Amino acid sequence: MKNSYRGICMAVLLGAFLCGTGSTYAGSCTADTTVVRYIDGEGVYTYTGHRSAGKVGTFKRQPEQPKYAFGVHVGVDIGAAAPWPPAHMRAGAMKMSAVPKLNPSLGVSFTGHLARRWSLTAELTYKQVGIDAEAWVSGQQFRMPNPDGEDFITRFRGTANVVMNFSMLEVPVYVGFSFGGGRSRIYLGAYYSYILKSQFNTTPLKGLVENPNDPSQPPIMVTPESPVPPDAMPVFNDYLGKWDAGMLLGYEWQIVPRVKMTARFSMGFKDIFRPGSNYLEYKMLHMRGTVAVSYSFLRYNEKPFRK
Repeated sequence: MKNSYRGICMAVLLGAFLCGTGSTYAGSCTADTTVVRYIDGEGVYTYTGHRSAGKVGTFKRQPEQPKYAFGVHVGVDIGAAAPWPPAHMRAGAMKMSAVPKLNPSLGVSFTGHLARRWSLTAELTYKQVGIDAEAWVSGQQFRMPNPDGEDFITRFRGTANVVMNFSMLEVPVYVGFSFGGGRSRIYLGAYYSYILKSQFNTTPLKGLVENPNDPSQPPIMVTPESPVPPDAMPVFNDYLGKWDAGMLLGYEWQIVPRVKMTARFSMGFKDIFRPGSNYLEYKMLHMRGTVAVSYSFLRYNEKPFRK
């Protein structure tokens, strides 16, 4: 209370001084009035003072930023699973021409505004991500588990079609920092996803299939007229994991009051295959970019939890 009273006095004195000098501060100063805005830890105040003798100024408290808010958002994701470490995508080892599948995502969010421009947000989003790609590999190894003995290993060199689809429920939690008068926010956090449905199919189109276990056998030629038999292809879908977790980084911009646009990048830390499958020589991690528009439909000025 003392701080607020001190702020009021400062605003009154500053307003009288600025009007006396004909200056302007956080408002306008005419021949008769001036407006001074004072901000303290409890809110934003506006003081209107008069130059004329015998006239009394007015003091008004402006609305505060909401303490917390609920919202909805809709967006699209571009990306799917990618090889890790990135060295497996280096020039000469693998080339890929991908077409992303742009499926809408829908979710809800809760944001709590903290002190000094900081905020904490949690979301719940249903989304579908995937790509349809054509890849060229110089020597892609596939391992097919064999319960009765040694795993069967093949190596493919050529072009193949890759189809990935994932449906999931995702829960991101992140901390944000606002700037630019509160219209912009950057944020960093983590997410957890429960995979509802997944698909990972690889179909050789043209190339050579080799058997590293028996180098004496000649490679098998694969062409559109002579494809690999379906029973000789690994069944990736049977060994895909049911969850994912990782980190995210994003930027948010306010278009109009209550409506915001966000762009973020997410990267998983977990292989999309279950532990022990060892299908590939490297990990496949979820990586995607997200663009979404959100709307805050409930906002509260009071603290959500009282002592």
